[in-house]
Amino acid sequence: MPLLWVAISLTALGLGGCDQGEPALDTSRGPALHVVATFPAPGTGTDCQSAPNCEGVPLNTDIELRFDRYLDPASAIRQSVLLYSTTPDGAIFLQPEYDVIERVVRFRLFENDRLQPSTLYTFEFVTPTDDSSGGFRAFDGAPIEAGDVPLKFNFFTGTADETKPAEPAVPDCRQILNLFRGDRAGCSGCHVSTPEGRGGCDPGQAPDPSTGECIAVPRQGLDLSTLTGVERTALNQVAHQTQIGPNADTPLENPGRVGVQMPIIDQQRPENSYMMYKLLRNESNFIDGAAPGTSNYRVALPGGNLAPDAAERDRLREWFVRLDPMPAQGFSLELSELRALQAWIRAGADLDACKP
Repeated sequence: MPLLWVAISLTALGLGGCDQGEPALDTSRGPALHVVATFPAPGTGTDCQSAPNCEGVPLNTDIELRFDRYLDPASAIRQSVLLYSTTPDGAIFLQPEYDVIERVVRFRLFENDRLQPSTLYTFEFVTPTDDSSGGFRAFDGAPIEAGDVPLKFNFFTGTADETKPAEPAVPDCRQILNLFRGDRAGCSGCHVSTPEGRGGCDPGQAPDPSTGECIAVPRQGLDLSTLTGVERTALNQVAHQTQIGPNADTPLENPGRVGVQMPIIDQQRPENSYMMYKLLRNESNFIDGAAPGTSNYRVALPGGNLAPDAAERDRLREWFVRLDPMPAQGFSLELSELRALQAWIRAGADLDACKP
């Protein structure tokens, strides 16, 4: 199995030269956004709320929401939902985390907060009334609407906490840099610095894995071969295919249009990292070994397939994730590698531990 970055090529991050001009922007929206599953499921515990030993929902539960489309990251916020036991005015504060790989938003209770025991709660999605109002939206602006899962439902709590598994360790920079180097790759020479030249090529050039032609490297100025290269050319550097407007090299955190001036790696925000979306467009990256990958969450996975369907991958391409999905040339990641990259970025894409 090739390592993570073994196949990154000219189009690996959809980076085009600045002289290409501003791309034509697709302004059409895809279908409405739907919630396809929740944890707790609607109605959990309500069938036994009059019983003295009703187990119900644990008092320290996380709430997980699975969507059928990729989200506008700016909409994955606590203000997009309400959780309350009496009236919406008394809504409980929740901390969201958006897993862009699984299209799941997990809401946690703040600090050591707990739900009240033996209590009926209402969970409600905020629904947009116009383009400027709140609520979850797909990356192309399509608003949320009710589907098989209602946008307002109840659950009933039990009387005890649950034991939660420990969070997995964050991959360190050594693991990530090893993935980036990908020496067994079909295109391991594309994103490297080689002042002396490689494969008989002139200084600063290496053979193109597809044609054998000597090409300037690192391609599009992206150097993933060293710590310094990653730090200088990937962290908080705008992907060329997303450069629009007079300040096109300035990363934007919450642009009016998803994808505009998106960094290649946005530290602490994998959902705003162009590198992730290039990888998400390759359905082969959702496989572990020879089997389809499984979910990391308790929320149901209708259909059993983590990968987005072809229509959603096409919508990503037309909206902002240009050119080919990555890795190219028939290579792919393990799902575990994709998750490791997301976890590393979310933890801050730290490189300090790898510095001398």
